[in-house]
Amino acid sequence: MSIKNKIKFLRNLRRDRGEISMETKQIVAIILIVVIIAGVAIGLYFFLPTAYGAVVVGQLVTPGAPSGTPRDHIIVIGILDPMTDIQGEGAWKGSYLAVDEINSAGGVTVDGEKYYFGLVAEDTYESDTSLDLTKGTAAATKIITEDGAQYIIGGFRTESVLAYEETIMDAKMLFFGTGASTDIFCQNVIDDYARYQYFFRTMPINSTSLASSLLRYLLYLKAYMTAVTGNNITKVAIIREDLSWTEGMSAFLNGYLPLYGFDVVKEVAYPITAEATNFATYWQQIDDAEAQITVPIISAQGGILMSTQYASVQPKTLLAGIDVMSQLDSYWNETGGNCQYEVELQSTLRTNKTAKTIAFWDAFREHYNEDPLYTAVGSYDSVYILKEGIKKAQSFNSTLIIPYLEAMNTAHPFEGAGGNFAFTHGHDLFEGYIGNTIYSVTLFCQWQAGGHKECVSTGGLVYPDSIVTAPLALPPWGINE
Repeated sequence: MSIKNKIKFLRNLRRDRGEISMETKQIVAIILIVVIIAGVAIGLYFFLPTAYGAVVVGQLVTPGAPSGTPRDHIIVIGILDPMTDIQGEGAWKGSYLAVDEINSAGGVTVDGEKYYFGLVAEDTYESDTSLDLTKGTAAATKIITEDGAQYIIGGFRTESVLAYEETIMDAKMLFFGTGASTDIFCQNVIDDYARYQYFFRTMPINSTSLASSLLRYLLYLKAYMTAVTGNNITKVAIIREDLSWTEGMSAFLNGYLPLYGFDVVKEVAYPITAEATNFATYWQQIDDAEAQITVPIISAQGGILMSTQYASVQPKTLLAGIDVMSQLDSYWNETGGNCQYEVELQSTLRTNKTAKTIAFWDAFREHYNEDPLYTAVGSYDSVYILKEGIKKAQSFNSTLIIPYLEAMNTAHPFEGAGGNFAFTHGHDLFEGYIGNTIYSVTLFCQWQAGGHKECVSTGGLVYPDSIVTAPLALPPWGINE
């Protein structure tokens, strides 16, 4: 086969959802070297296709927009996040899918003219173990002053977001928070509306609401597990990252659990540098304390070590709480299936949370061959919310758009993939469900046999059983008495 035909062959190889295997990349690299050495590439330009929604930093992309759309008819959304980590990748992929859908459907009309959306991203490095706040503020400055972003989506680590949010507020620019749950961001809107009115949280629900949802679920587990095991379920352990965002949730649980007949028998606040041997020790300590339910509060890679060691040590406790990594469908393989029986909080699953949820889920799976992380759901909905605000305001001015976003309330919610959006007076998410309308509730999903993730019941305390997909399974090694 000639070199030219080999290149043609490789270009036509069937790729899984647009992704190219490492082996194929290596073959292509070798062929390109040969082409260059042989001088064959006269007038030949060979470009590997970019995977759908591949993360691009510092470069404007306009998926779905008509070719030749003038720059002044592109509405630029900036993504600020740790772009090499799952949170940033999720925010980019969700935004990209929404932009592609909106642009392909004709964009948005303002004053009789068609406008289309574009995306640009900058890396805030906020997932780094050694957090450097200046990197986030530098990224925010660049995305506004050099990249031309008009609106911002993203944010993950509280300490970092609090720093670079100030740059965005200085610019009087809408900022849709899709990763940080800390209450302070929306409290700032209440305390100093003139300055912080531009911030809207679209994902996740705030820390207090997360803790409240978790408390309600624990109350359900107390009744359910007591009935199933015959044990009096009262003993809880907490294992959490030693980071600011976990402190408030821990304080909430420690304050409220005793009021409902629970006893916190062990709490582990581990450094994010903890290793497998550390987690084995933590689990032994938790089992020695005879915990019956263990609540993780984890946003980073420590979840994999925690789950793996959970199956290895087999403490007689049900693992149920916040573990962001476990939201990924790859988590089953990353833990070697040892995450089985873990229950984790997740914004969305393939169930009828709203009439738009399953369609979004399927589209995301089709394009990326993976499940959407919570930041992907939040960013996807944020783009559609922004489009609606621009359409209603007939303006690109953030200040003029705000009243139309504030009008999205329980009387007039905005239906998204992650729930029905109703903003509070602090631009936070209304949490819960009323009748058949499910707002921004979190789902409790369990890893079950064969790597299936299912939405399990909360007894109606968090969401209606109409969206439950399977019953809860308890670990076969038992629960402490």
